[in-house]
Amino acid sequence: MQFFGTIQAMDKKSSRWFDSVYEFTETLLAIPSASPGAEGENRCAEKIAELLAADRDALQSIFWDTGDGRKNIACLLKSRNPNNSGKTTVLMSHFDTVGVDAFGRFGDANLAFRPAELAEAMRTSLKGKRRDASEESSFRVLESDEWMFGRGSVDMKSGVAVNIALMREFARPRDDGTRLIDELAGNLLFLSCPDEETESAGILSAVPELLKLREREGLVYLGVVNTDYTAPRDEDESARFIYSGTIGKLLPSFYILGVRTHVGEVFRGVDAAHIAAELVSRINLNAEWIDAWRGSLGGEEITEVAPPPVALQMRDLKPSYNVETAGDAFVYVNWLTLTMTPEQAMQKMKDTARAALESVREAVDEAYRKFESLGGQAQPPPATTGQVLDYETLLREAEVRWRAANQAGDFSGWVSAKADEFAKTAKDTRDLSRMLIAELVSVAQIGGPAVVVFFSPPYYPSVMPQENELTRAVRSALKEQDQPIQLRGFYPYISDLSCVRLDDGIEVTSVKKNMPLFDLRDAAHALFYALDSAKLNDIRALGCPVVNIGPFGSDAHGLYERVHMPYSFETVPQLIFDTICNTLTAA
Repeated sequence: MQFFGTIQAMDKKSSRWFDSVYEFTETLLAIPSASPGAEGENRCAEKIAELLAADRDALQSIFWDTGDGRKNIACLLKSRNPNNSGKTTVLMSHFDTVGVDAFGRFGDANLAFRPAELAEAMRTSLKGKRRDASEESSFRVLESDEWMFGRGSVDMKSGVAVNIALMREFARPRDDGTRLIDELAGNLLFLSCPDEETESAGILSAVPELLKLREREGLVYLGVVNTDYTAPRDEDESARFIYSGTIGKLLPSFYILGVRTHVGEVFRGVDAAHIAAELVSRINLNAEWIDAWRGSLGGEEITEVAPPPVALQMRDLKPSYNVETAGDAFVYVNWLTLTMTPEQAMQKMKDTARAALESVREAVDEAYRKFESLGGQAQPPPATTGQVLDYETLLREAEVRWRAANQAGDFSGWVSAKADEFAKTAKDTRDLSRMLIAELVSVAQIGGPAVVVFFSPPYYPSVMPQENELTRAVRSALKEQDQPIQLRGFYPYISDLSCVRLDDGIEVTSVKKNMPLFDLRDAAHALFYALDSAKLNDIRALGCPVVNIGPFGSDAHGLYERVHMPYSFETVPQLIFDTICNTLTAA
Protein backbone atom coordinates (compact mmCIF):
# COMPACT_ATOMS: atom_id res chain seq x y z
CA MET A 1 0.00 0.00 0.00
CA GLN A 2 1.03 3.60 -0.48
CA PHE A 3 0.95 4.12 3.29
CA PHE A 4 3.89 1.83 3.86
CA GLY A 5 5.74 3.00 0.77
CA THR A 6 5.60 6.66 1.78
CA ILE A 7 5.79 6.64 5.55
CA GLN A 8 8.32 3.88 6.00
CA ALA A 9 10.61 5.53 3.45
CA MET A 10 11.08 8.48 5.80
CA ASP A 11 14.52 8.56 7.37
CA LYS A 12 13.86 8.23 11.09
CA LYS A 13 17.52 8.87 11.88
CA SER A 14 17.46 12.26 10.18
CA SER A 15 16.95 15.55 11.95
CA ARG A 16 13.98 16.46 9.76
CA TRP A 17 12.00 17.41 12.86
CA PHE A 18 14.73 19.34 14.63
CA ASP A 19 14.81 22.59 12.68
CA SER A 20 11.07 23.16 12.67
CA VAL A 21 10.59 22.25 16.35
CA TYR A 22 13.53 24.48 17.27
CA GLU A 23 12.11 27.39 15.28
CA PHE A 24 8.59 27.03 16.68
CA THR A 25 9.85 26.68 20.25
CA GLU A 26 11.97 29.82 19.99
CA THR A 27 9.08 31.73 18.41
CA LEU A 28 6.66 30.74 21.18
CA LEU A 29 9.21 31.39 23.93
CA ALA A 30 9.45 34.99 22.77
CA ILE A 31 5.82 35.56 23.79
CA PRO A 32 5.28 36.08 27.55
CA SER A 33 2.22 34.01 28.47
CA ALA A 34 2.21 33.56 32.24
CA SER A 35 -1.20 32.57 33.58
CA PRO A 36 -3.54 33.97 34.46
CA GLY A 37 -2.95 36.72 31.92
CA ALA A 38 -5.36 37.06 29.03
CA GLU A 39 -3.27 39.41 26.88
CA GLY A 40 -0.16 37.24 26.76
CA GLU A 41 -1.99 33.93 26.60
CA ASN A 42 -4.18 35.15 23.73
CA ARG A 43 -1.16 36.47 21.82
CA CYS A 44 0.39 33.03 22.15
CA ALA A 45 -2.80 31.33 20.91
CA GLU A 46 -2.87 33.64 17.89
CA LYS A 47 0.78 32.92 17.08
CA ILE A 48 0.08 29.18 17.22
CA ALA A 49 -2.74 29.71 14.70
CA GLU A 50 -0.30 31.54 12.42
CA LEU A 51 2.27 28.75 12.69
CA LEU A 52 -0.33 26.10 11.93
CA ALA A 53 -1.64 27.93 8.87
CA ALA A 54 1.70 28.89 7.30
CA ASP A 55 0.18 29.23 3.82
CA ARG A 56 -1.54 25.85 4.07
CA ASP A 57 -5.30 26.11 3.69
CA ALA A 58 -5.63 22.62 5.16
CA LEU A 59 -4.80 23.85 8.66
CA GLN A 60 -7.39 26.40 9.69
CA SER A 61 -7.69 26.84 13.42
CA ILE A 62 -10.68 27.76 15.51
CA PHE A 63 -10.71 29.45 18.90
CA TRP A 64 -12.85 28.21 21.78
CA ASP A 65 -13.51 30.85 24.41
CA THR A 66 -12.75 29.99 28.01
CA GLY A 67 -15.45 32.33 29.33
CA ASP A 68 -12.95 34.63 31.08
CA GLY A 69 -11.48 36.48 28.11
CA ARG A 70 -8.97 33.82 27.07
CA LYS A 71 -9.15 31.22 24.33
CA ASN A 72 -8.20 27.67 23.45
CA ILE A 73 -7.00 26.87 19.96
CA ALA A 74 -8.15 23.77 18.07
CA CYS A 75 -7.43 22.50 14.58
CA LEU A 76 -9.02 19.41 13.00
CA LEU A 77 -7.13 17.73 10.16
CA LYS A 78 -9.41 15.23 8.45
CA SER A 79 -8.22 12.46 6.16
CA ARG A 80 -9.83 12.19 2.74
CA ASN A 81 -9.10 8.47 2.69
CA PRO A 82 -12.25 6.58 1.63
CA ASN A 83 -11.58 4.19 4.51
CA ASN A 84 -11.64 7.01 7.08
CA SER A 85 -13.30 5.42 10.09
CA GLY A 86 -13.65 8.67 12.03
CA LYS A 87 -10.95 7.54 14.45
CA THR A 88 -9.14 10.61 15.72
CA THR A 89 -5.97 11.09 17.73
CA VAL A 90 -5.90 14.28 19.81
CA LEU A 91 -2.58 16.12 20.19
CA MET A 92 -2.91 18.18 23.36
CA SER A 93 -0.72 20.84 24.98
CA HIS A 94 -0.87 24.03 27.00
CA PHE A 95 0.81 27.32 26.08
CA ASP A 96 0.75 29.19 29.40
CA THR A 97 3.73 29.33 31.73
CA VAL A 98 4.59 30.41 35.26
CA GLY A 99 6.11 33.83 35.96
CA VAL A 100 9.62 35.15 35.35
CA ASP A 101 10.36 37.56 38.20
CA ALA A 102 13.28 35.44 39.44
CA PHE A 103 15.13 36.03 36.16
CA GLY A 104 15.69 39.62 37.26
CA ARG A 105 18.88 38.45 38.96
CA PHE A 106 20.46 38.35 35.50
CA GLY A 107 19.74 42.04 35.00
CA ASP A 108 16.51 41.76 33.03
CA ALA A 109 13.64 39.37 33.75
CA ASN A 110 12.69 39.45 30.06
CA LEU A 111 15.83 37.47 29.25
CA ALA A 112 13.63 34.49 30.16
CA PHE A 113 12.09 34.88 26.68
CA ARG A 114 15.41 35.13 24.78
CA PRO A 115 17.25 31.79 25.08
CA ALA A 116 20.59 32.74 23.52
CA GLU A 117 20.96 35.97 25.53
CA LEU A 118 19.80 34.18 28.67
CA ALA A 119 22.42 31.46 28.27
CA GLU A 120 25.16 34.06 27.91
CA ALA A 121 23.93 35.95 30.98
CA MET A 122 23.90 32.70 32.94
CA ARG A 123 27.47 31.90 31.93
CA THR A 124 28.60 35.33 33.09
CA SER A 125 26.70 35.02 36.36
CA LEU A 126 27.83 31.51 37.24
CA LYS A 127 31.42 31.61 36.05
CA GLY A 128 34.01 31.99 38.79
CA LYS A 129 31.60 31.81 41.74
CA ARG A 130 30.75 29.16 44.28
CA ARG A 131 27.85 27.25 42.82
CA ASP A 132 25.19 25.18 44.57
CA ALA A 133 24.13 21.81 43.13
CA SER A 134 21.46 23.30 40.83
CA GLU A 135 23.82 25.99 39.58
CA GLU A 136 26.64 23.51 39.00
CA SER A 137 24.38 21.21 36.98
CA SER A 138 23.17 24.15 34.91
CA PHE A 139 26.67 25.52 34.37
CA ARG A 140 27.88 22.17 33.04
CA VAL A 141 25.16 21.91 30.40
CA LEU A 142 25.60 25.56 29.40
CA GLU A 143 28.84 24.43 27.77
CA SER A 144 26.88 21.96 25.64
CA ASP A 145 24.90 22.86 22.54
CA GLU A 146 22.18 20.34 23.43
CA TRP A 147 20.07 22.48 25.77
CA MET A 148 17.76 25.45 25.34
CA PHE A 149 17.11 27.61 28.43
CA GLY A 150 14.17 29.91 29.09
CA ARG A 151 10.72 30.12 30.58
CA GLY A 152 8.49 27.59 28.89
CA SER A 153 11.38 25.85 27.15
CA VAL A 154 10.44 22.48 28.61
CA ASP A 155 7.09 23.30 30.27
CA MET A 156 5.88 23.28 27.66
CA LYS A 157 6.24 25.43 24.57
CA SER A 158 8.56 22.84 23.08
CA GLY A 159 5.67 20.38 23.45
CA VAL A 160 3.36 22.79 21.60
CA ALA A 161 6.04 23.14 18.93
CA VAL A 162 6.24 19.36 18.49
CA ASN A 163 2.50 19.19 17.85
CA ILE A 164 2.61 22.06 15.37
CA ALA A 165 5.41 20.32 13.47
CA LEU A 166 3.43 17.08 13.37
CA MET A 167 0.27 18.76 12.13
CA ARG A 168 2.15 20.56 9.39
CA GLU A 169 3.91 17.36 8.31
CA PHE A 170 0.62 15.47 7.96
CA ALA A 171 -1.08 18.40 6.20
CA ARG A 172 1.68 19.32 3.73
CA PRO A 173 0.34 19.17 0.14
CA ARG A 174 2.31 17.05 -2.32
CA ASP A 175 2.67 17.49 -6.04
CA ASP A 176 -0.39 15.32 -6.72
CA GLY A 177 -2.50 17.32 -4.26
CA THR A 178 -2.65 14.57 -1.66
CA ARG A 179 -1.36 14.84 1.89
CA LEU A 180 0.22 12.39 4.27
CA ILE A 181 -2.91 12.36 6.42
CA ASP A 182 -4.86 11.01 3.43
CA GLU A 183 -2.91 7.75 3.64
CA LEU A 184 -4.35 7.17 7.10
CA ALA A 185 -7.79 5.92 7.99
CA GLY A 186 -8.40 8.62 10.56
CA ASN A 187 -7.87 12.19 11.67
CA LEU A 188 -5.76 14.44 13.85
CA LEU A 189 -7.06 17.07 16.24
CA PHE A 190 -4.70 19.70 17.61
CA LEU A 191 -5.71 21.29 20.93
CA SER A 192 -3.72 23.78 22.98
CA CYS A 193 -5.03 25.53 26.09
CA PRO A 194 -4.28 28.37 28.50
CA ASP A 195 -4.34 28.29 32.30
CA GLU A 196 -2.91 24.80 32.89
CA GLU A 197 -0.48 26.28 35.39
CA THR A 198 -3.32 27.78 37.45
CA GLU A 199 -6.68 25.97 37.49
CA SER A 200 -7.01 24.40 34.00
CA ALA A 201 -9.81 26.76 32.99
CA GLY A 202 -8.72 26.26 29.38
CA ILE A 203 -9.18 22.52 29.05
CA LEU A 204 -12.27 22.57 31.28
CA SER A 205 -13.94 25.01 28.88
CA ALA A 206 -12.74 22.94 25.91
CA VAL A 207 -14.30 19.65 27.07
CA PRO A 208 -17.89 20.57 26.02
CA GLU A 209 -16.52 21.77 22.68
CA LEU A 210 -14.73 18.45 22.17
CA LEU A 211 -18.01 16.65 22.73
CA LYS A 212 -19.82 18.91 20.25
CA LEU A 213 -17.07 18.43 17.66
CA ARG A 214 -17.19 14.66 18.10
CA GLU A 215 -20.90 14.65 17.46
CA ARG A 216 -20.85 17.14 14.59
CA GLU A 217 -17.95 15.54 12.68
CA GLY A 218 -18.69 11.91 13.51
CA LEU A 219 -15.35 11.44 15.28
CA VAL A 220 -14.21 8.56 17.47
CA TYR A 221 -11.54 9.78 19.87
CA LEU A 222 -8.92 7.05 20.10
CA GLY A 223 -7.12 8.93 22.81
CA VAL A 224 -5.19 12.01 23.82
CA VAL A 225 -1.44 12.32 23.31
CA ASN A 226 -0.31 15.04 25.71
CA THR A 227 3.13 16.58 25.14
CA ASP A 228 3.73 17.98 28.61
CA TYR A 229 7.27 17.89 29.92
CA THR A 230 9.15 14.95 31.41
CA ALA A 231 12.11 15.08 33.77
CA PRO A 232 14.49 12.78 35.67
CA ARG A 233 12.70 10.59 38.22
CA ASP A 234 15.88 10.10 40.27
CA GLU A 235 19.63 10.63 39.91
CA ASP A 236 19.67 8.80 36.57
CA GLU A 237 19.35 11.68 34.11
CA SER A 238 19.70 9.40 31.10
CA ALA A 239 16.32 7.70 31.60
CA ARG A 240 13.38 8.76 29.41
CA PHE A 241 9.71 8.11 30.13
CA ILE A 242 6.29 7.86 28.51
CA TYR A 243 3.20 7.65 30.71
CA SER A 244 -0.21 6.02 30.26
CA GLY A 245 -2.15 7.64 33.11
CA THR A 246 -1.83 10.75 35.24
CA ILE A 247 -1.54 11.65 38.89
CA GLY A 248 -4.37 13.42 40.71
CA LYS A 249 -4.38 16.29 43.16
CA LEU A 250 -6.38 17.40 46.17
CA LEU A 251 -5.85 20.63 48.09
CA PRO A 252 -6.81 19.82 51.71
CA SER A 253 -7.58 23.10 53.48
CA PHE A 254 -7.97 23.98 57.14
CA TYR A 255 -9.57 27.08 58.61
CA ILE A 256 -8.40 27.22 62.19
CA LEU A 257 -10.20 29.07 64.97
CA GLY A 258 -8.29 29.76 68.15
CA VAL A 259 -9.15 31.66 71.32
CA ARG A 260 -7.54 35.10 71.36
CA THR A 261 -5.73 36.26 74.47
CA HIS A 262 -3.22 38.90 75.54
CA VAL A 263 0.34 37.64 75.54
CA GLY A 264 0.56 38.49 79.23
CA GLU A 265 -2.27 36.03 79.90
CA VAL A 266 -1.21 33.45 77.38
CA PHE A 267 -2.78 30.45 79.11
CA ARG A 268 -6.28 31.91 78.90
CA GLY A 269 -6.44 31.32 75.16
CA VAL A 270 -5.42 28.97 72.38
CA ASP A 271 -3.11 30.25 69.66
CA ALA A 272 -4.48 29.45 66.19
CA ALA A 273 -0.92 29.59 64.85
CA HIS A 274 0.05 26.82 67.28
CA ILE A 275 -2.71 24.61 65.91
CA ALA A 276 -1.67 25.42 62.35
CA ALA A 277 1.95 24.52 63.09
CA GLU A 278 0.89 21.23 64.65
CA LEU A 279 -1.24 20.41 61.62
CA VAL A 280 1.60 21.08 59.20
CA SER A 281 4.07 19.07 61.28
CA ARG A 282 1.69 16.10 61.15
CA ILE A 283 1.04 16.34 57.40
CA ASN A 284 4.25 17.54 55.75
CA LEU A 285 6.13 14.61 54.16
CA ASN A 286 4.07 12.18 56.27
CA ALA A 287 4.63 8.68 54.86
CA GLU A 288 1.17 7.63 56.07
CA TRP A 289 -0.33 10.08 53.58
CA ILE A 290 1.64 8.69 50.61
CA ASP A 291 -0.55 7.10 47.95
CA ALA A 292 0.78 4.07 46.05
CA TRP A 293 -0.44 1.85 43.22
CA ARG A 294 0.64 -1.58 42.12
CA GLY A 295 -0.60 -3.02 38.88
CA SER A 296 0.37 -4.24 35.44
CA LEU A 297 0.69 -2.60 32.08
CA GLY A 298 1.18 -4.71 29.00
CA GLY A 299 1.96 -7.72 31.18
CA GLU A 300 4.65 -5.83 33.10
CA GLU A 301 4.27 -5.37 36.86
CA ILE A 302 4.54 -1.69 37.81
CA THR A 303 4.69 0.11 41.14
CA GLU A 304 3.99 3.83 41.29
CA VAL A 305 4.33 5.97 44.41
CA ALA A 306 3.12 9.56 44.67
CA PRO A 307 5.24 12.13 46.51
CA PRO A 308 4.17 12.89 50.09
CA PRO A 309 2.02 15.94 50.87
CA VAL A 310 3.49 19.34 51.60
CA ALA A 311 2.01 22.61 52.83
CA LEU A 312 1.66 25.34 50.21
CA GLN A 313 0.44 27.96 52.65
CA MET A 314 0.39 28.37 56.43
CA ARG A 315 -0.41 31.75 57.96
CA ASP A 316 -2.26 33.40 60.76
CA LEU A 317 -4.87 35.94 59.74
CA LYS A 318 -3.91 38.88 61.94
CA PRO A 319 -4.05 42.00 59.75
CA SER A 320 -1.31 43.83 61.64
CA TYR A 321 0.92 43.75 64.70
CA ASN A 322 -0.68 43.59 68.13
CA VAL A 323 -0.03 41.78 71.41
CA GLU A 324 -2.80 39.22 71.05
CA THR A 325 -2.34 35.64 69.97
CA ALA A 326 -3.77 34.71 66.57
CA GLY A 327 -7.53 34.21 66.58
CA ASP A 328 -7.61 32.36 63.29
CA ALA A 329 -5.24 30.81 60.77
CA PHE A 330 -5.32 29.14 57.36
CA VAL A 331 -3.43 26.14 55.98
CA TYR A 332 -3.66 24.36 52.66
CA VAL A 333 -1.68 21.37 51.50
CA ASN A 334 -0.72 19.89 48.14
CA TRP A 335 -1.65 16.19 48.12
CA LEU A 336 -0.92 14.10 45.03
CA THR A 337 -3.08 11.01 44.65
CA LEU A 338 -3.16 7.80 42.65
CA THR A 339 -5.99 5.73 44.14
CA MET A 340 -6.99 7.80 47.19
CA THR A 341 -10.61 8.94 46.94
CA PRO A 342 -11.75 12.36 48.16
CA GLU A 343 -13.93 10.62 50.76
CA GLN A 344 -10.94 8.72 52.15
CA ALA A 345 -8.90 11.91 52.07
CA MET A 346 -11.54 13.86 53.98
CA GLN A 347 -11.60 11.26 56.75
CA LYS A 348 -7.82 11.43 57.09
CA MET A 349 -7.98 15.24 57.18
CA LYS A 350 -10.54 15.18 60.00
CA ASP A 351 -8.59 12.57 61.98
CA THR A 352 -5.42 14.61 61.66
CA ALA A 353 -7.17 17.83 62.69
CA ARG A 354 -8.53 16.13 65.82
CA ALA A 355 -5.08 14.79 66.66
CA ALA A 356 -3.58 18.25 66.18
CA LEU A 357 -6.14 19.84 68.51
CA GLU A 358 -5.50 17.18 71.14
CA SER A 359 -1.74 17.59 70.84
CA VAL A 360 -1.99 21.38 71.27
CA ARG A 361 -4.21 20.98 74.32
CA GLU A 362 -1.70 18.56 75.88
CA ALA A 363 1.20 20.90 75.07
CA VAL A 364 -0.60 23.88 76.63
CA ASP A 365 -1.50 21.87 79.75
CA GLU A 366 2.10 20.70 80.12
CA ALA A 367 3.45 24.23 79.70
CA TYR A 368 0.97 25.51 82.28
CA ARG A 369 2.03 22.86 84.81
CA LYS A 370 5.71 23.77 84.36
CA PHE A 371 4.90 27.47 84.60
CA GLU A 372 2.97 26.85 87.82
CA SER A 373 5.76 24.67 89.27
CA LEU A 374 8.18 27.57 88.79
CA GLY A 375 5.92 29.80 90.86
CA GLY A 376 4.08 31.45 88.00
CA GLN A 377 0.52 32.62 88.52
CA ALA A 378 -2.08 32.37 85.76
CA GLN A 379 -5.61 31.23 85.12
CA PRO A 380 -5.73 27.60 83.93
CA PRO A 381 -6.10 26.89 80.18
CA PRO A 382 -9.49 26.19 78.62
CA ALA A 383 -10.63 22.66 79.42
CA THR A 384 -12.00 21.89 75.94
CA THR A 385 -9.98 20.24 73.20
CA GLY A 386 -12.14 21.83 70.51
CA GLN A 387 -14.14 20.56 67.56
CA VAL A 388 -13.56 19.53 63.95
CA LEU A 389 -16.16 20.16 61.25
CA ASP A 390 -16.16 19.44 57.55
CA TYR A 391 -17.62 22.03 55.21
CA GLU A 392 -20.84 20.10 54.72
CA THR A 393 -21.49 20.20 58.46
CA LEU A 394 -20.54 23.87 58.78
CA LEU A 395 -22.87 24.84 55.93
CA ARG A 396 -25.75 22.95 57.55
CA GLU A 397 -25.20 24.59 60.96
CA ALA A 398 -24.84 28.03 59.38
CA GLU A 399 -28.07 27.55 57.44
CA VAL A 400 -29.99 26.70 60.64
CA ARG A 401 -28.76 29.89 62.32
CA TRP A 402 -29.29 32.01 59.22
CA ARG A 403 -32.86 30.81 58.67
CA ALA A 404 -33.72 31.52 62.28
CA ALA A 405 -32.92 35.16 61.57
CA ASN A 406 -34.11 35.25 57.93
CA GLN A 407 -37.14 33.01 57.74
CA ALA A 408 -38.27 34.14 54.30
CA GLY A 409 -34.79 34.42 52.80
CA ASP A 410 -32.85 32.38 50.25
CA PHE A 411 -29.82 30.93 52.04
CA SER A 412 -28.16 29.61 48.87
CA GLY A 413 -28.60 33.00 47.25
CA TRP A 414 -27.09 34.66 50.31
CA VAL A 415 -24.02 32.37 50.13
CA SER A 416 -23.55 33.20 46.44
CA ALA A 417 -23.93 36.92 47.15
CA LYS A 418 -21.34 36.73 49.91
CA ALA A 419 -18.93 34.93 47.61
CA ASP A 420 -19.54 37.62 44.97
CA GLU A 421 -18.77 40.30 47.56
CA PHE A 422 -15.58 38.61 48.77
CA ALA A 423 -14.38 37.90 45.23
CA LYS A 424 -13.71 41.63 44.77
CA THR A 425 -10.82 41.48 47.24
CA ALA A 426 -9.82 37.79 47.25
CA LYS A 427 -6.41 37.05 45.73
CA ASP A 428 -7.51 33.71 44.26
CA THR A 429 -10.00 30.89 44.74
CA ARG A 430 -8.11 29.59 47.78
CA ASP A 431 -8.43 32.97 49.45
CA LEU A 432 -12.07 33.28 48.42
CA SER A 433 -12.83 29.84 49.90
CA ARG A 434 -11.21 30.84 53.18
CA MET A 435 -13.15 34.13 53.36
CA LEU A 436 -16.44 32.33 52.76
CA ILE A 437 -15.63 29.75 55.44
CA ALA A 438 -14.86 32.51 57.97
CA GLU A 439 -18.21 34.15 57.26
CA LEU A 440 -20.09 30.87 57.73
CA VAL A 441 -18.20 30.20 60.97
CA SER A 442 -19.39 33.57 62.22
CA VAL A 443 -23.00 32.93 61.17
CA ALA A 444 -22.97 29.44 62.72
CA GLN A 445 -21.49 30.92 65.92
CA ILE A 446 -18.70 28.36 66.07
CA GLY A 447 -16.36 29.03 68.96
CA GLY A 448 -12.70 28.15 69.18
CA PRO A 449 -10.69 26.13 69.34
CA ALA A 450 -11.99 24.55 66.15
CA VAL A 451 -10.84 23.40 62.73
CA VAL A 452 -12.98 23.45 59.59
CA VAL A 453 -11.67 21.01 56.98
CA PHE A 454 -12.54 21.43 53.30
CA PHE A 455 -11.16 21.25 49.77
CA SER A 456 -9.97 24.31 47.91
CA PRO A 457 -9.57 24.48 44.12
CA PRO A 458 -8.09 23.05 42.04
CA TYR A 459 -9.14 19.41 42.03
CA TYR A 460 -7.54 16.99 39.58
CA PRO A 461 -8.78 13.38 39.46
CA SER A 462 -6.17 10.76 38.69
CA VAL A 463 -6.42 8.66 35.54
CA MET A 464 -5.51 5.00 35.97
CA PRO A 465 -2.91 3.43 33.66
CA GLN A 466 -4.49 1.02 31.22
CA GLU A 467 -3.67 -1.09 28.21
CA ASN A 468 -5.60 0.02 25.13
CA GLU A 469 -5.27 0.73 21.43
CA LEU A 470 -3.26 3.86 22.13
CA THR A 471 -0.74 2.23 24.47
CA ARG A 472 -0.31 -0.69 22.08
CA ALA A 473 0.51 1.80 19.34
CA VAL A 474 3.05 3.45 21.64
CA ARG A 475 4.70 0.09 22.36
CA SER A 476 5.05 -0.57 18.65
CA ALA A 477 6.59 2.87 18.18
CA LEU A 478 9.06 2.25 20.98
CA LYS A 479 10.39 -0.81 19.16
CA GLU A 480 11.67 1.48 16.43
CA GLN A 481 13.81 3.45 18.88
CA ASP A 482 17.49 2.75 19.45
CA GLN A 483 17.48 4.24 22.99
CA PRO A 484 15.73 2.87 26.06
CA ILE A 485 12.46 4.66 26.79
CA GLN A 486 10.27 3.37 29.60
CA LEU A 487 6.47 3.18 29.44
CA ARG A 488 5.28 3.93 32.96
CA GLY A 489 1.94 4.35 34.68
CA PHE A 490 1.00 7.71 36.19
CA TYR A 491 2.38 10.92 34.73
CA PRO A 492 3.89 12.36 37.94
CA TYR A 493 3.00 16.05 37.52
CA ILE A 494 -0.36 17.79 37.54
CA SER A 495 -1.66 18.12 33.99
CA ASP A 496 -4.70 18.71 31.83
CA LEU A 497 -4.91 14.95 31.24
CA SER A 498 -7.03 14.83 34.41
CA CYS A 499 -9.72 16.72 32.52
CA VAL A 500 -10.24 14.39 29.55
CA ARG A 501 -11.13 11.19 31.38
CA LEU A 502 -12.96 10.32 34.61
CA ASP A 503 -12.57 6.67 35.51
CA ASP A 504 -15.59 4.78 36.82
CA GLY A 505 -13.94 4.24 40.20
CA ILE A 506 -13.43 7.95 40.88
CA GLU A 507 -15.71 9.17 43.69
CA VAL A 508 -16.45 12.90 43.54
CA THR A 509 -19.34 13.26 45.99
CA SER A 510 -17.06 14.33 48.82
CA VAL A 511 -15.50 17.02 46.61
CA LYS A 512 -18.92 18.37 45.69
CA LYS A 513 -20.04 18.49 49.33
CA ASN A 514 -16.84 19.85 50.83
CA MET A 515 -15.51 22.36 48.29
CA PRO A 516 -17.17 25.73 49.05
CA LEU A 517 -16.87 27.04 45.48
CA PHE A 518 -18.05 23.88 43.72
CA ASP A 519 -21.14 24.63 41.57
CA LEU A 520 -21.27 28.15 43.08
CA ARG A 521 -22.11 30.98 40.68
CA ASP A 522 -21.95 34.76 40.91
CA ALA A 523 -24.67 37.30 40.14
CA ALA A 524 -23.90 37.02 36.42
CA HIS A 525 -24.28 33.24 36.68
CA ALA A 526 -20.55 32.71 36.08
CA LEU A 527 -18.79 29.96 38.00
CA PHE A 528 -16.34 30.95 40.72
CA TYR A 529 -14.37 27.80 39.88
CA ALA A 530 -14.36 26.33 36.37
CA LEU A 531 -14.97 22.72 37.45
CA ASP A 532 -18.59 21.97 38.28
CA SER A 533 -21.01 19.02 38.14
CA ALA A 534 -21.77 19.56 34.45
CA LYS A 535 -18.07 19.56 33.57
CA LEU A 536 -17.48 16.36 35.54
CA ASN A 537 -20.30 14.74 33.59
CA ASP A 538 -18.78 15.99 30.34
CA ILE A 539 -15.34 14.63 31.28
CA ARG A 540 -16.87 11.25 32.00
CA ALA A 541 -18.70 11.35 28.67
CA LEU A 542 -15.50 12.28 26.83
CA GLY A 543 -13.63 9.35 28.38
CA CYS A 544 -10.43 9.52 26.34
CA PRO A 545 -7.53 7.12 26.92
CA VAL A 546 -4.38 9.12 27.62
CA VAL A 547 -0.63 8.99 27.15
CA ASN A 548 2.03 11.61 27.76
CA ILE A 549 4.93 11.73 25.30
CA GLY A 550 6.72 14.92 26.14
CA PRO A 551 9.97 16.86 25.89
CA PHE A 552 12.69 16.08 28.41
CA GLY A 553 14.35 18.71 30.55
CA SER A 554 15.09 20.05 33.99
CA ASP A 555 14.05 22.72 36.49
CA ALA A 556 10.57 23.34 35.10
CA HIS A 557 9.21 26.51 36.74
CA GLY A 558 12.74 27.23 38.02
CA LEU A 559 15.40 29.74 37.15
CA TYR A 560 17.37 27.20 35.11
CA GLU A 561 14.46 25.69 33.18
CA ARG A 562 15.82 23.98 30.10
CA VAL A 563 14.89 21.45 27.43
CA HIS A 564 17.16 18.75 26.02
CA MET A 565 16.92 19.40 22.31
CA PRO A 566 18.15 16.15 20.68
CA TYR A 567 15.56 14.03 22.48
CA SER A 568 12.79 16.63 22.58
CA PHE A 569 13.14 18.02 19.05
CA GLU A 570 13.92 14.75 17.24
CA THR A 571 12.96 11.64 19.21
CA VAL A 572 9.68 12.91 20.67
CA PRO A 573 8.08 14.02 17.38
CA GLN A 574 9.18 10.79 15.71
CA LEU A 575 7.70 8.72 18.54
CA ILE A 576 4.39 10.54 18.24
CA PHE A 577 4.49 10.31 14.45
CA ASP A 578 4.94 6.54 14.65
CA THR A 579 2.21 6.26 17.29
CA ILE A 580 -0.23 8.19 15.10
CA CYS A 581 0.55 5.99 12.11
CA ASN A 582 0.11 2.86 14.22
CA THR A 583 -3.31 3.97 15.45
CA LEU A 584 -4.65 5.30 12.16
CA THR A 585 -3.21 2.84 9.65
CA ALA A 586 -5.53 2.30 6.70
CA ALA A 587 -7.21 -1.09 6.60
